[in-house]
Amino acid sequence: MEHDETNSTSMTKEILDKMAALITAAFSLVAALTWNDAIKAIFSQVFGPSNTVGPMLAYALIVTVLAVILTIVVTRAAYAAKSIGRQKTFACKLCDYEFIVESKVLEHMFKEHAASQDKFLIK
Repeated sequence: MEHDETNSTSMTKEILDKMAALITAAFSLVAALTWNDAIKAIFSQVFGPSNTVGPMLAYALIVTVLAVILTIVVTRAAYAAKSIGRQKTFACKLCDYEFIVESKVLEHMFKEHAASQDKFLIK
């Protein structure tokens, strides 16, 4: 009986996660379309009507380059924000050296294998 409750809870959580992702994607699409209209209006003001292929290609190129740059900036910012929570400071048990660890593998190595000189993985 307990197994059924666990599966039900797991399924409910998964459904809620998927619904949240779909709602977020829908709002993101609406925002993207709104920004598309705004950028088109600005582009038309600056370069005139975009009835020809040249201005349309220029618009597409500018938006693509801007999207790539912003994606890189946002991804780096998100990674930095996530890393802050995972950073831990460790002190060497053999000397006064302290270091920051951002990886669970490195954390394991420093916690479990650096307690004494004979436990170092790399000598």
